[in-house]
Amino acid sequence: MKRLWILNHHSGLDGDRHFELGKEMSKIGVEVTVFMSAFDHQKEEYLYDKPVTIRKIKNGLTYVWLRTVPEYHGNGAKRILNMISYCQLMQKYEKVFYEKFGRPDVVIGSSVHPFSWESAWSIAKKNKIPFVCEIRDFWPLSFTEMYHYPWYHPVCLLFSALERRAYRRADAIVTTMEFGYKYLVQFPYVKRNRVFWIPNGYHTEQIDEVLEKGEVTLPKELDQYLTEHWCAVYTGSFVDSECLLDMLDTAAFMKQQGMDEIHFALIGDGHLKAQMEERIQKEQLTNVKVFSRIEKSQVAVALSKAKCCIAALKDDRVLNDLGLSLNKLNDYLYSGNPTVFACNSQNVVAESGGGYVVPCSDPKAYGEALMKVYHMTDEERTAMGERGRKEIREHYNYALLAKDYLKILTDCEKSKGERR
Repeated sequence: MKRLWILNHHSGLDGDRHFELGKEMSKIGVEVTVFMSAFDHQKEEYLYDKPVTIRKIKNGLTYVWLRTVPEYHGNGAKRILNMISYCQLMQKYEKVFYEKFGRPDVVIGSSVHPFSWESAWSIAKKNKIPFVCEIRDFWPLSFTEMYHYPWYHPVCLLFSALERRAYRRADAIVTTMEFGYKYLVQFPYVKRNRVFWIPNGYHTEQIDEVLEKGEVTLPKELDQYLTEHWCAVYTGSFVDSECLLDMLDTAAFMKQQGMDEIHFALIGDGHLKAQMEERIQKEQLTNVKVFSRIEKSQVAVALSKAKCCIAALKDDRVLNDLGLSLNKLNDYLYSGNPTVFACNSQNVVAESGGGYVVPCSDPKAYGEALMKVYHMTDEERTAMGERGRKEIREHYNYALLAKDYLKILTDCEKSKGERR
């Protein structure tokens, strides 16, 4: 396989799944092109103004930004229109892309939204090449289970139709969820041997280099807070699914119980930020401080100065049954710190022994787990942290995952060629 196209509306650069996989595949001689939207979903702003922006990141890895419209805020109808715009622009400039990059040998359509599958399959059909359906979130299953949409909601019906069509057409299905096959094999046309698990990974060598050089610095206020206090650190989005308000419940519980030796540093951005800051001030949670989002390389530095890493998820059937693959858990476990994680599903923290897992939405259990970490000796904390590092190094390193993914793609290409 010489050329691989990846269609991912919400891709990104440094640290992103397809950036890291593409970087590793390009080292093996594959020309990887990633097509994404120029509208940043997290920042809710355009990165580029031109209809199409092309950047060669390095030899063998190119990124293409499409100026999808309209701009949107939240998850309303405008976001769906933006998804459709992505497909329209892929079709509009398809011939231009062939001239610029050459025709692909394999094409991956990556969710979260299923419209990317439609575009990827269209390209695959025209070029008689394998179409790989990658699933990073199960839509509409997440809508019905997590957000309680009725199955007959128009959006759910639309996504369900697109989902079934993609699964039927795909030469292979790759999911980031370890047990995603349990859901997929319920469809009669999906065979177990067509479903593969490639989790979100971690670029261990790059992070080691950042920390060894010591050139990346933190904002002064954040650096001072981490230095002066015993900190449990959260990094990521301030959104409902990450249960930030549950963490504030834990902080309030610990303050009430006189367990205020531990301070919470919550680093990120999102629609809950104002609500969190208001509650911190109203309840006088002096053991909590919110900091703005930092860059990926700075996250590693911040975690290296922490004493413990914290995360939480809602209790829902999707995660309980299918597993999860959170980028932040890779960051946390490789930091060498114990991780305290509120989660009711099977997860890498429990499997690695790199921290404590407690029930969802239980401030008392969460606080007690944090106190266990606080009272550990340095040797005990280091030993627990090293178990997490070992798990990431041996099973989630992007260099290893890229080779596994490449084998799936080359097998698809070979199988497709034999059927012609």
